[in-house]
Amino acid sequence: MVKIDIKQLKYFIEIANTRNMSQAARNLFVTQPTLSFTIKKLEAELNTELFDTHDKTFRLTRSGKLLYKKGGEIVKEFDELVNKIQKMKSDSKETIRLGLTILFAVQYMQQISNFIATHQNVELVIIQNGSRKIQAMLAENELDIGLVSFPNTQSQCLTIEPLNTSTKGYNVHVVLPENNPLSNKKELRFEDLKGQRFSTLSEHFMLGQMLFERSRHLGFEPDIAMVHDDLQVLLYSLQKLDSICLLPIEYKQIGALDGLKWVPLKDKHDYFPIGIALKRGTTPTKAVNDLMREIKKN
Repeated sequence: MVKIDIKQLKYFIEIANTRNMSQAARNLFVTQPTLSFTIKKLEAELNTELFDTHDKTFRLTRSGKLLYKKGGEIVKEFDELVNKIQKMKSDSKETIRLGLTILFAVQYMQQISNFIATHQNVELVIIQNGSRKIQAMLAENELDIGLVSFPNTQSQCLTIEPLNTSTKGYNVHVVLPENNPLSNKKELRFEDLKGQRFSTLSEHFMLGQMLFERSRHLGFEPDIAMVHDDLQVLLYSLQKLDSICLLPIEYKQIGALDGLKWVPLKDKHDYFPIGIALKRGTTPTKAVNDLMREIKKN
């Protein structure tokens, strides 16, 4: 039984096209001896000469012309088949929509990178927003999984599994310019913040919502100088606007700026645990379960 593989055909066709063994070897990224050996093996399998041995320009014999014509068609069909299969694989790629905050994106970037590196058949789409907004998006099936902070604002629609990792949550601090009299305090209560101007996260974030709820509970309306969902923008605004901000102390390692003090907030809402959120009633795919396991390695 004659055995010919696609590689042999491709080598043969390249020599026939270039009529030069050295050039063909360069085009195929193989050595000239490798190419010569492959052609000899192919001729032995077919029991015929494919090139005129008396012609240094590698002129095709009658058998060579037939193989060139039919073999070229086979190679073309094979390449088209491979392309179709690869396209089918690409089209069937699983997409996971992951929602998380800017802080969590940084804290869990290593785990996310590990997942991407080991799951090339999965397209991971990362959406950054506040935990309250992410929970709402999960409830509306706009996301598949979320890394969020408690409380569960969509308890009828979502389950949130607390994380028992090195990063279990975040501690709230008051960030303020060093020239603010409150910067000398060892800790601050919410009552101490009355009369201050605030640069704050929007109500898409737990801290943005908490600012309004706690202030109003204590009988004052916060004086809002800026609302922005970029933590770094908020930090830059504090000195320019003579304002203060509520942020996780864990963010200080990422976005610390000179001239600012981070004072612990002493309040019943000064710590927010975090967890993995999923829509109730959904069965996670294997890839989603793999992503959850990777996150839990933090």
